[in-house]
Amino acid sequence: MESFPQPGALKATAEYGWAAGSWIAPHADAIVRWASLFLLLLLAFAVGMVVWRFVTDWPAHQMVREKFPGELSMLRAVLSSLPDLIYVKDAKSRFLFANQGTAEVMGVPSGADLVGKTDFDFYPNNLATGFFRDEQRVIETGEPLVSRDEHVRETDGRLRYILTTKVPLRDPAGQPVGIIGIGRNITALKETEAELKRAREDLRFKASHDSLTSLLNRGAILELLDRELARCARENLCMSVLLADLDHFKEVNDRHGHPVGDEVLREIAHRFSRAIRGYDLVGRYGGEEFLAVLTQCNARGAMMRAEQLRQSIAAAPIPTAIGQICMTVSLGVLSNTDWNNPGAELVLREVDLALYAAKAAGRNCCRLAVPASPAARA
Repeated sequence: MESFPQPGALKATAEYGWAAGSWIAPHADAIVRWASLFLLLLLAFAVGMVVWRFVTDWPAHQMVREKFPGELSMLRAVLSSLPDLIYVKDAKSRFLFANQGTAEVMGVPSGADLVGKTDFDFYPNNLATGFFRDEQRVIETGEPLVSRDEHVRETDGRLRYILTTKVPLRDPAGQPVGIIGIGRNITALKETEAELKRAREDLRFKASHDSLTSLLNRGAILELLDRELARCARENLCMSVLLADLDHFKEVNDRHGHPVGDEVLREIAHRFSRAIRGYDLVGRYGGEEFLAVLTQCNARGAMMRAEQLRQSIAAAPIPTAIGQICMTVSLGVLSNTDWNNPGAELVLREVDLALYAAKAAGRNCCRLAVPASPAARA
């Protein structure tokens, strides 16, 4: 009778497959690097055996050459055709052998042009000195240098990255007499990694910043406000909050259109950023509202900062595609010390009331949120 897998077994298999995939995905880069390292070490071992038999001058060399001429030619062709860098150096780090891949990286026509030369003949002194010290350490200690990222700046300014492994070249007695080098050009991989990093940073920025003004978006500024309030309560620090609203901004959109309104918002955001300190936080709270968190700032300092911002907007018209537009702003200000370390909900409610008080007072002014009575502070 034919046997069918039980549902539980199928589920377990599916879950195992999903778990394996979930583990592999975030570790893909590490898996690739370890696989490359394994191949490089395997290639280094093979080259060491080959080079010692066919490049160094020892008694069996001539016999092997005469007995296996076809194999020697094939081996040279293989080494020459490999895109990886393969080279051998003596105890003074002079090239004894180099394949075509090494020659191309070093900027010479063939590997024969490298024989007898050192890195000092091709690279700046500080870079060649670093390579020389690494190789001498391998020879002196007999310990391989595995999977080292080396980079060289090309004449056009571009960085070339080589994943290098250097192992000791040993004589028949087992003593290190040079090094065998295997290198892989990983410039494309490094550039891809850099592009992925930039993409991740771009996504992270877009997730927390407003696309129009490049300020923090509403969610991000509120999260940071809550975090800063908790820190100040915990460490008994002062901080202040500014809530700003553009006066009559709706008329700009209605009269000139939203593209002009966007120009105004971008310029206001720029002036807002310039008016606060580099370590303060500012975000777009709503359509034409901006919220700033001023760390280590009491009520007096916050009112001064708000007044500077108000003046920076009122004093200079906003340049736009249809000409200059005069704008003003109203601001509400709140200091946590006046409110006995309040929570974010209370802060937003009271600073909003202070903003409306500024609007009611004729706009283009600042108002400080102060508790109505000592009991309100509790």
